[in-house]
Amino acid sequence: MIMEDIKILIIYTAAYILSFITGRAGLSALSAACLIGIAVFIYLKEKQISKELLNLRGLMALGLLGGEGIARLQLSNLSTDWTLSTWGSFYIFYLIFYFTSKYTEQLLVQKQFMKISPLTGSKKSKLFIFKVIILSVTILSWACFFFEAWKLQFIPLFTVDTPHAYSYFHLKGIHYFTTLAILIPGVTMLYIDQRHKLSLLPDIISGIGLFAPLILCVLLVSRFQFMFAAILAIFVTTVSGKKYKLWQILILGILLILVYVIITIERAHSVEYLNGIFEMKDPHTPIFITQPYMYIANNYDNFNVMTQELSLHSCGLKMLYPVITLTGLKFLFPSLGMAFPLFTNKEELTTVTLLYDAWYDFGIAGVIIFAIILGLVTGIILYVHNKDVNPFSRLIYAELAFYFSFSFFTTWFSNPATWFYLGFSVLFYMAYHISDRFY
Repeated sequence: MIMEDIKILIIYTAAYILSFITGRAGLSALSAACLIGIAVFIYLKEKQISKELLNLRGLMALGLLGGEGIARLQLSNLSTDWTLSTWGSFYIFYLIFYFTSKYTEQLLVQKQFMKISPLTGSKKSKLFIFKVIILSVTILSWACFFFEAWKLQFIPLFTVDTPHAYSYFHLKGIHYFTTLAILIPGVTMLYIDQRHKLSLLPDIISGIGLFAPLILCVLLVSRFQFMFAAILAIFVTTVSGKKYKLWQILILGILLILVYVIITIERAHSVEYLNGIFEMKDPHTPIFITQPYMYIANNYDNFNVMTQELSLHSCGLKMLYPVITLTGLKFLFPSLGMAFPLFTNKEELTTVTLLYDAWYDFGIAGVIIFAIILGLVTGIILYVHNKDVNPFSRLIYAELAFYFSFSFFTTWFSNPATWFYLGFSVLFYMAYHISDRFY
């Protein structure tokens, strides 16, 4: 085992050194290939060990390291050479995360740290708690949506020539509950799985739980909310053991892309607008390449800009923003909720990577601390996932799988919405366990 870890360390380090050297030599494609190659290697290695298609360490490699590789292609005029701080932060984060999560999981397995008591209630009686969660959250979210629409006097989908309509469709506190429904397709897939084990077909509750949240996302014209809800549902079924056939994956992919494009059109963003914003070196690059590339590559370049321009670290306030917001501390101490400047290479391109706020807080030390904490939590989640029989543990696992897969996109764990959704997922988990005592 130690020899295997040393081999991974050597291959990983060699890939970074080669990427750095070839990047400095102007060989962008080769620099990119080194990082994409190590990302795929680690993912396949973890998949072989865990037997999980959605293995967390592997997904983090694909999302973060693979994203770095795509960024190194430097297809845009906005791309610049990375600083030593940028290279060092990207290299050290995944290395520490990988070994911390791996050894934490192994230690828990060896010590049998957490004994999971079996659930005693009948499977049929457990369907009730699923119905309560699906219906109550769906009704709550739609009620909050209608309240926001009434108060703000518009619905994003039905606005004309308003590219950022969703950005203005927010009432403080209320909008968290409006978007809470994005968890429900995932919960519904757990519910359908429980019915399948009882030889029961999907019912009307299943239809409501799958389609009502997705329709709500379309009305909000939120690409992220729609993609999160749909992908989380797919992840939950995958974690539950569902084997997708190739034609099913293709249909799912086509449907997701179709809705994504429709929502993009409704947001009033033209092809010319997007290509002009991103300043592609080849102005004839098709939009279906430009747009996904934009949402991956530029995030790393924004991180690089921060390492060059940030003069004063935020000393923990960026990463603690969810605590400050969700507890209401920002109203008691307004200085805690102060806005910190966002460092980007273009005003319109504001997405960043998972590591952005950690570096903003303490520099490379913040990245190391964040890697250790996230590695410890991941190791615990992996252990619980392999031991627990509560179906909602799969929902929590699927959420982490989503965040890790899209670690190139935003900071996630310094976003209050992330903790709001995870918090409710834990409440669902507890509700299922409590219901076991009564049935």
